[in-house]
Amino acid sequence: MIYLSFYKQENRLAKASFDQLLQSIPIHLQDKILKFRNWQDAERSLAGKIMLMRGLRHIGRNEYSLNDLKYSEFQKPFFDESIHFNISHSGNYIICAISETNQVGVDVEELNEIPMDDFTNLFDNREWEEVISAENKFRAFYTLWTKKEAFLKLIGCGLNQPLNEVAILNNRLIWENKELFLSEIALDSQHIAYLCTDVISPVVQVQEIHL
Repeated sequence: MIYLSFYKQENRLAKASFDQLLQSIPIHLQDKILKFRNWQDAERSLAGKIMLMRGLRHIGRNEYSLNDLKYSEFQKPFFDESIHFNISHSGNYIICAISETNQVGVDVEELNEIPMDDFTNLFDNREWEEVISAENKFRAFYTLWTKKEAFLKLIGCGLNQPLNEVAILNNRLIWENKELFLSEIALDSQHIAYLCTDVISPVVQVQEIHL
């Protein structure tokens, strides 16, 4: 089972609420959050930490805390092999996926008009043809991009793995002789989100949270 929570950032948190939540996480993480220059980024970072803590409690893993976080060579945070989690944010949404049974990678992207031709190196020829022939090119572009990012976040190497070498077909891909699967997370018309995991049709519990 995968527990996936999301928070929609609409209005700035009251200072008292922000401070109370901030004080619930370790000092070294507080310091990182306070270094953000704008309040949106600070809140997104804080929300991700709070969602992770709540996710651990939700699946009954109270023995873990944010003090136990470690970081891979590519700076992906993790606890140990018994817990898999991933956090993503874009636009108004922060998403956290956590599981004891499945590997997870999650990505959310806000749909913004961009010069798509600047990003052709993200796709192979078949994928780019799929994008430019779509009725809604921007949505097709972001859909493929989000799927690939979700995969990269699962394997934890970020853009050190070139996106045009990640071939996705029918929401499936092969990585190191292992099949991985993608499923959409429905949010709203201005955001696209995908979950990447190691099982087809995973059991996913989705919950909106409030800070």
